[in-house]
Amino acid sequence: MSDQNGYSRRKDMELFEITSVIVGGDPVSLENKIWVTRQRHFELMRFWNRTIDVLREEQR
Repeated sequence: MSDQNGYSRRKDMELFEITSVIVGGDPVSLENKIWVTRQRHFELMRFWNRTIDVLREEQR
């Protein structure tokens, strides 16, 4: 099975961008994508959400 971007979906895994696009990560590059468990995806999203919040605060 493939997702809308053509990446082969792995069972019980989420495709995740290593470096968030909002901070300059490449949304297309395969080098910027990894398969992670759903739990790890939540952890990584929390990390990026905190990081982006800090960056936005620094810009104010």
